[in-house]
Amino acid sequence: MGHPQGMRRLAWILLAVTVIAAFVLAAIAPALAAGNDGAADSPAAPQAGGDKDAGGKASDKAVVVLGADLTSSQRETVLKLLGVDDPSTLQQEPLILTHEEEVALVGDYVPKEQLGSRAISSVRVEPGEPGSGIRVETRHITWVPPEMYAEALATAGVEDAVVYVAAPFDVSGTAALAGIYKAYEISAGERLSEERKDLGAHEIGVMVKVAKEIGDPKKASEFLSLLKQRMAEHPPSNRQEILDLIRQLERDLGIQLSDALREELATLVEKLRDANIDWQAVKSQLQDIRERVNRFLGEDTPILRRFFNQVWDFILQIVDAVKSWFGQ
Repeated sequence: MGHPQGMRRLAWILLAVTVIAAFVLAAIAPALAAGNDGAADSPAAPQAGGDKDAGGKASDKAVVVLGADLTSSQRETVLKLLGVDDPSTLQQEPLILTHEEEVALVGDYVPKEQLGSRAISSVRVEPGEPGSGIRVETRHITWVPPEMYAEALATAGVEDAVVYVAAPFDVSGTAALAGIYKAYEISAGERLSEERKDLGAHEIGVMVKVAKEIGDPKKASEFLSLLKQRMAEHPPSNRQEILDLIRQLERDLGIQLSDALREELATLVEKLRDANIDWQAVKSQLQDIRERVNRFLGEDTPILRRFFNQVWDFILQIVDAVKSWFGQ
């Protein structure tokens, strides 16, 4: 019959490996199920710069906010992009957002050249199903990907909302947050905390700078998502720990930030840490968003390579141990 004791030991090892494999598969399943480009948690998201309208027609509960500096023809174009064929079906006439309102919210955080001088970006917001989280889709927005909006909105306290952001031509999108806040507060029937709205604006400003410095808005969103996840799991207690966390994430993602931007990020993280925010609730709102961002992990990034290398090394150690037990 061979080695009874060895066979029992092998059975226990195989059981352990099976359990470990199950946990590994559960951990990476969200990344393997990542979606497509152009939207956060939207299976039919159009790409920025195209000419399709939004992925779904506006419901009667939708609230639309239009940039004040749109021409009449541009308004028609934007309404179509937002999925609004007939404004009379909305619960109220589209609201107007001025450039002054945009500057009041993000002017302290977004460089003037990216903020521009006109209110062009427009939004449509409507309630999502309870527990559905935040979904964002964009049209003609070049510097703020859907995930970045969703991260800032979750920080601001937005819950279970479907958001569309559009412009008649390519714009940075940095000022659209003011319109989203305005529409959400009416759609949800509640006011957001002014402190948290400011934090969301600060987030957008800093992450646009990160995106510009590394040349990749999507990876900047991934950076922010991982930063919040680490904060929720192991809250940093002082500025040095924050800077260490930022540098670790840089290594994980294969990017390098300037010292000045690290310091600005650290200041943002201190504000986020000190705010009265339930980070577990924020994680819940962003879970689907994070899974979409994790599609980068399917593109052979350093994080994925390191993860699978560690798992593979562990399995090889078990195999070597089994061989030694059987004298092979």
